[in-house]
Order: sequence, then C-alpha cells, then structure tokens
Amino acid sequence: MIKTSFEQFEKWLKQLEDIDLEFKQAESNFSKDRGSLFDYCAAIANGRGGKLILGVQEKPREVKGTQYSIGTHPKLSQEIWERLKIHVDVEELFYREKRVLIFHIPKHPSGSRVKSGGKSDKYTYPIRRGESLGEMDDIKTKEILNESQPDFTAEVVSGLLLPDLDSQAIDTFRKKWTEKAGRKEYLSFDDEKMLRNVGLMGANGITRAGLILVGKTEALQKHLPDAEIIFEWRHNHTQTHYDFRKDWRSPFVSIDDEIWNTINARNLRIPFQEGFFQREIWAFDEKSIREAVHNAVMHRDYSVKGRSVFIKASPQAFIIESPGGFFPPVNLENFLFEKSWRNRLLAESFGKIGFAERSSQGLDDIFEKAIRDGKGFPDLSKSDTYTVRLSIPAQVKDKDFILYLERVTNERQVNLSFEEICELEKIRENQKVDNIGSKNKFLQLGIIEQVGRTSGARYILSHQYYIHEGKSGLYTRLRGLSREHKKELILQHLKKNQRGYARDFKDAFGELNATDISNLLRELKQNGKIVHEGSRRTGYWRLK
Repeated sequence: MIKTSFEQFEKWLKQLEDIDLEFKQAESNFSKDRGSLFDYCAAIANGRGGKLILGVQEKPREVKGTQYSIGTHPKLSQEIWERLKIHVDVEELFYREKRVLIFHIPKHPSGSRVKSGGKSDKYTYPIRRGESLGEMDDIKTKEILNESQPDFTAEVVSGLLLPDLDSQAIDTFRKKWTEKAGRKEYLSFDDEKMLRNVGLMGANGITRAGLILVGKTEALQKHLPDAEIIFEWRHNHTQTHYDFRKDWRSPFVSIDDEIWNTINARNLRIPFQEGFFQREIWAFDEKSIREAVHNAVMHRDYSVKGRSVFIKASPQAFIIESPGGFFPPVNLENFLFEKSWRNRLLAESFGKIGFAERSSQGLDDIFEKAIRDGKGFPDLSKSDTYTVRLSIPAQVKDKDFILYLERVTNERQVNLSFEEICELEKIRENQKVDNIGSKNKFLQLGIIEQVGRTSGARYILSHQYYIHEGKSGLYTRLRGLSREHKKELILQHLKKNQRGYARDFKDAFGELNATDISNLLRELKQNGKIVHEGSRRTGYWRLK
C-alpha cells in the first residue's frame, strides 16, 4: 500500500496541473458519468500515468477535504480494475485534519490504450488536453499502438564498430543528407559526428539501421544476414525458372541506384499514337519502382529469419515481396490511407537522405501512376500475415483512358485527387462502387453517367469517352436497354404469356432491383397499358 509523505504531498500542491497531475475539489461527491472518475483515470493512464487528487480546490489552491467514498474507498481499486483493467492504488491521506483521496494511476500497458469505463458517451479513449479532457486523436493512437513492438532498427548491434562500416557508403549518405537538408556544413562532419547527428549511432554503439544503410557486406553477413535483396527476371511471368538472377547484401545506400539500373536494363518502352504525335510509357516507372523497393526495405520485419526482400519482374508485372505482414493498424482494407511505422529509425533515416519524401508508405503515388498510365490497379491482395506482396502491372490495359483523363482535366481545367482517380478507375473496370465520394462533381463535369435510379443506380464513364475511342458498342452494352425498351419488353411478355408475375420480371431484368422494376410497372399502369390482378404478394399483371 502506497504511503505518501506530507512533504511529497506539499510538493504536488505547489505544482501546476499537467497531464500527470489533476486536482478536484469533490467536497461531497465525484461523478462517475461525464468527466468522471473513470474518464480521468483513463486519460491520465493514456498519458504517462500520474495522480488524481480529490479534496483540493484548484483556484486558489487550497485543501478543502472530501467526503467522497468515506469507508468504501478500498473498493474503488476493484471497481476501477473492472472498468478499465488497470490497477490504481487509492490512498486516503489526512492532511491538517482534512481528508484527501489520492489515485495513483499507472501508465497504460505498452501498446494498449485504456478505454474509459464511464457511463458518458463523450469519450472512448480520453486524454488530457491542458486542463481539460479530450478524445484521443490518430497521432496519439499510432504512438501508443506502435509501442507494442520495439523498433528493431533502433537497437544497438553488439560488437559493431566504426571499422565495420563502409566508408564509401557513409560518404554517399553524408552527401545525400547534405543535399536534402540544404546544409553544406554537414559535409565537414567526420563519420562519427555524422552518424550521431542522424541517430544511426548512440552512446551505446551503432544501431541496426546504421548497419543496414552503411554496414560492410561482412558485417551484414555476420549480424543481419537476412538483410538481403534478391532480383529475378523472367521473360514470361508464368514460367518457373528465371532467366536472370542477382542478389545484394551490401550497404543499402550503395546499392539503391544499382538495383534500379538492373531493373531498368530490362525495361520496355510502350509507344502509342496521339494525333500526329507519338508518346510512350515505360513498363517500369522509375519513381514507382524505387518507392516500392524503399518501402520493402523500410517496413519489412527484420526479426523474421531466413527470408529476404524478393523482386520478381517480367514484361507483365513487377512483383516485390517483403517479409512480415502489414504493421497494425494497416491492413488490406485501409493500406492506401492508414500509415504506421515498423522500423521508425530506418524510415526516418530514409527521409533524411531523400529516399522517402514523406513518413507515409507512398503506395498512393504508386497506385496513382499506374492508373494514370492506363495499367490499372496495382495488387496487394496476395499479402498475408507473413508477407506483403505488391504487384505493379507493367502492361498498358487502356491507352484511351490515359488520353481521356488528360483531356478531361485540360478541357475542364480541374485537378483530380488520388481518391477521385481511384474511383474513376473502378468505374472504368466496371467494379461496384458503393459510395462515389465525387459523384456529383463527376456528373457535373460530364465524366460519368448514371444508369438506373434509386439504390440500384450504377455509373459508367461518359458517352463521350466511348464514342471518341470508337467503343460505342461497349457503351450500349454497359448502359443497357433504355427505359422505354424495358417497358416494351414487359408489354411483349404480357402479350405472349397473358400474365406476368413479379418473379418473371426479376428474371428478365436481373440487373435491376425490385424498386426499379416496380417503378416501370407503375408507369405502364399510369399510362393505361396494364393492370394488376389479385393481392400484392401473389397477384399478377396483364394487359388492359
């Protein structure tokens, strides 16, 4: 049981309230609802832990004493445990004949947020914001969730010394760091000073990030042999054997350009005509390929033994496999918009030398470039718990879509966001798009057309796209029969069969929902063409 001395208590009384110290007057009671005991305990735990003290007036600071939970305060620890799943010691202290309650609140468990157990629906994961409570934001959430796994690349490599590092690689790092930072004085830093300034070396030695980036091949072989990149080229992606293979186990800053040059040596130029001008697209876009390789090196799980970063390229696709699955909270559903860091020090070091312009994973750039080049969506669907597998298409699927996107943006003088480009690509591929965020914008610009009404509505690229590209037949098939044509089919069915049931029309118009079919029948009835006989559920339609 914690026993607080008067001296310590008086020190707290002199301190300003902070994320780890909260005073409440609570002379007679303390709410368990909004702004409750549980909210404050959770909020302080979600910070760095601290004290909640009842019986102290904040302004002016004065000990008033509290009657809250007299005789029952020992039960509060159990109640807090049941609600929050953290152990809070509740201490009763008598200071100058005034009773105060001190809640000794631990820091949240590593990698876990503390959820409020209060009855208020205002806070789920509360935190302290100044003197108030607030809901935990995404930045704080990521910070806590990433505590669950220590940064493997920030750990010091025992026995790794400066002579084990590649001097040429260090010089390359120094020059890139100087250029990226725009600070010429960095060129004058000796090796040790530079490594310490960028965080690759600390008081206890050189980190794994330093080993990966500038370590000699012999040091990598000894301390981190799985920090290897393997490249295989196949003339056809379906064949089992490779036509060329190369592997690298060297300081990454020294092989970054070599990896791209090896891939680029097998690049394919895809020409296409635009009026009198010939344009070209490359099978392997340099920025996308470099981004994919950097991501794989930055975010792989280096604790996985016996596996390397694996690149398989062919004229059909560029495929890169990185050991370790997505790092929470990233998953297959949110990977384009959710960000997290498995190897924060390594990722930050990449940023310092311009290998990663942002702290995000850059997949949105890769996806946008592939779509704008008419290649379609890159694919991550074959990723699992143990591997992130990215496939970037190398062949152009629709050259006309490239020109269409450019023509629309130029003629309408609009910029399309990454999300909007993804939505248009889904429409081009006739994928189901449940909620088009930019639907109204697309319709106003004439980029898409709506087919059908109500909840059964779907969208296709505009008639202009298909006519300009000589695909009017495809447009007709995608758009389907007109409303009048569908009505005529209903009349022909009734003329031939004398009656028609709901199930008959559902079979005839499988692409329509029940509401759309009902609207067609109602219009024919209003026009005096058909009538309904029998009950609504079992009846039928016939010609009038």
